[in-house]
Amino acid sequence: MRVAFDISPLKTGHNYRGIGSYTENLQRALEARNKPFELEFIETQKDLEKFDLVHHPFFDIFFHTLPINTKTKRIITIHDVIPLVFPSHFPSGIRGNLSFFLQRMALRRVEWIISDSNASKNDIADKLNYPEAKITSIHLAASKSFKKITNSKQLQKIIKKYSLPTGFALYVGDVNWNKNVEGLLRAIAITKSPIVMVGKALKEDALNQTKELNGLIKKLDIQEMVIKTGYVPEEDLVAIYNLATATVLPSYYEGFGLPVIESMATGTPVVCSNNSSLSEITTAETAFYCDPENPSSIASKIIEVFKMKKLQREEISEKLQKQASKFNWDTIASQTIDIYQKLLEK
Repeated sequence: MRVAFDISPLKTGHNYRGIGSYTENLQRALEARNKPFELEFIETQKDLEKFDLVHHPFFDIFFHTLPINTKTKRIITIHDVIPLVFPSHFPSGIRGNLSFFLQRMALRRVEWIISDSNASKNDIADKLNYPEAKITSIHLAASKSFKKITNSKQLQKIIKKYSLPTGFALYVGDVNWNKNVEGLLRAIAITKSPIVMVGKALKEDALNQTKELNGLIKKLDIQEMVIKTGYVPEEDLVAIYNLATATVLPSYYEGFGLPVIESMATGTPVVCSNNSSLSEITTAETAFYCDPENPSSIASKIIEVFKMKKLQREEISEKLQKQASKFNWDTIASQTIDIYQKLLEK
C-alpha cells in the first residue's frame, strides 16, 4: 500500500503560519515511526492516482485547492472554519464564494477529516455539512525544540538581536479579526507594559488589517511600547518565549491556539480566553483567563502575571510544562497512522 503526505504548504506562505508548523512537525514524526505501508512526501497534486491514500494537511475555504476528480482515497486536515463561523468578519467576495462551492464539492469525495480540536470538529460538521462520524479530533503539540532555556548567553544573544526590553508581554500570531489584536493593544495602553509582537503579517504594512492596527497603535500613543519583530526562526522564537513575562492570546475564537502550547512548553505563563479550543488545552491552573470582549480584563490578567513572585512563577512554570507534555507529536503521528490504516483496510 502506498500513502502520500502533501508537504506543499512548506513551499508557500503557509510555511510561516500554523499550517506550516503542523505539516513540518507531522512529517518529522511520521518519518520517525514504523509504518505497515509505504509513505511518500509529495509537493504536487499531480499523479495522485498512483497512491492508495493521500493526506492533504490543509483546506482553504475560499481558494480552490482540493482536486475534485480523483479516485484516490483522501484525508484532509481542516484546522478551522472560523470564516464560516463569523462570516461578517471574513468577506469572501464572488471568487471566494465560487471557490467555496468547488471546495465543498471536492470535500464530498474525501474519506476522512482530521481537526485540531473538538471545537473545530463541531464547526466542520455544522458549517460544511460533513458527517461528524468521519471527523477525528487530534490536538496539536509544540515542536520538541520548545523548552526551558537555562543558557543565559543564548538568551542574551536574542535580547541583543531583537532589542528586547526587560519584562514584556508576548503576542505570537496573525492579524486576523478572531485574534483580537485590537483588544490586546487597548489592554497594553492600560498596562503601560512593553509588548513584543511576532508574526509575518504584523510587518506587512500593505495589509488592510495591519494598517488598521498601526493606526490604532498611533492613536493609543503606545508606539514606544510595541516591538514588532515580524517572522522569526523557530530557534529564536523559543528563546523569546523564555524571555517573556507572559504570552497573551485574547482570541475571540481559535481552531487550536498553538502559541499557548508553545508558551506552556517553555514554562512561560499564558493569558488567554477561555473559549473554543483554548478551553480544551488549558486549565484554570495553567492559564490566566481573560474576557476577550473587555480590554480591562485582558490588562488586569497581564498585570497579575507581572506582579507574581519568583516562587509562584516557578510553581506555575512547572505546571505549564507538565500540561504541555500531554500534547506530543509522537502521539499525533500514531493517531494519524491509525486513521491511514483504517482507510487502507476499508
